[in-house]
Amino acid sequence: MKRVVMLTPNFYPHIGGAEKQALELSKALKAQGAQVMILTRRLDGLAPREFVSGILVRRLAAFSGAGPLIDSAVFLLSSFAFLMANAIGYDAVHVHLAGSPAIAAALAARLLKKRAVVKIGGGRGIGEIAASSKTRPGRLKLWLLKRLKPRFVCVARDLLDELREGIGAEAALIPNGVDLKTYRPPEAEEKIALRRGLCRPGLLFLYVGRLAPEKRLCGFLRSFAEALGEAKTEASFFMAGSGPEEGAIREEISRLGLEGRAKVLEPTHDIAKLYAAADIFVLPSVSEGLSNALLEAMATGLAVLASRVGGTREAVSEGRTGLLFDPNDPAEERRQIVKLLTESGLAFRLGRSARADAEARYSIDRVAARYLELY
Repeated sequence: MKRVVMLTPNFYPHIGGAEKQALELSKALKAQGAQVMILTRRLDGLAPREFVSGILVRRLAAFSGAGPLIDSAVFLLSSFAFLMANAIGYDAVHVHLAGSPAIAAALAARLLKKRAVVKIGGGRGIGEIAASSKTRPGRLKLWLLKRLKPRFVCVARDLLDELREGIGAEAALIPNGVDLKTYRPPEAEEKIALRRGLCRPGLLFLYVGRLAPEKRLCGFLRSFAEALGEAKTEASFFMAGSGPEEGAIREEISRLGLEGRAKVLEPTHDIAKLYAAADIFVLPSVSEGLSNALLEAMATGLAVLASRVGGTREAVSEGRTGLLFDPNDPAEERRQIVKLLTESGLAFRLGRSARADAEARYSIDRVAARYLELY
């Protein structure tokens, strides 16, 4: 039986992409017989030890109010001390994101002759490798990681190429995974019930994720408004999430006269129902690793409409599971929206193939089995 420590700076109730993947992978590993513990920072009001979805979570000392550098240093030291003191309790340590805790894990693993796995996050040019390369502490971290030689994992070839170029390291290519039971295509009656009172007649386009500039949501709204005018049909576009662009997005909705057709929704933990109500998943980013939301949408049977970048380009089969566009070409973006609005049954056909691809390539159980081999 493999015993694995999942090391992540943030965890529930803070749930972003990395944290969600850490939890889902932990549950899948446990189901396959592994013993898993999540190691994270202890923030105000959170218990030092608890179970989340049946997974033991241990929270270590942190000083979030003292500034990011001190907080990172304290968590690095506390993680290293814990891993050294509890060496008998695990075989491998898996770090989600290559932040400072990756140094603690890689050093402890080297000293104890255990396996350390460091997963690279973000998208090419805007993720961890690019960000770390711009600062002295970041370059030092990359230099240390290169010499400590943990086993790196990338979710997309773009990130693998960036890792090779940035620090000359190799990595295993393992995608993110999705729970195919939680995210599934709804029955027709179920979709009708979920849509009732939610949106206007016509196709429902959906974005789920952070409302940030690199996601290009304001630009997509402009293309969406133009496409509606060209296609002369009804449709809705919902964005579920929060972030620094929320105000600008709401202003753009008003400026374009899209009230009632485009909405910003509060983040919800019951996101599976929102996917099930939608028809088309939208991801217009300038750069992506491999979006959890993209995989969840594919598993739910949604057609994909996304920019031709990073892991999205690898996950989406153009013309079979979705339509892609150059994020720097608004005309192509508009044409793809019009195509979905005007070609009867296209969204359904793409969505059906997307579900089949999710089953074949991105099952969380399949991903967990690959990690067990890596450990």
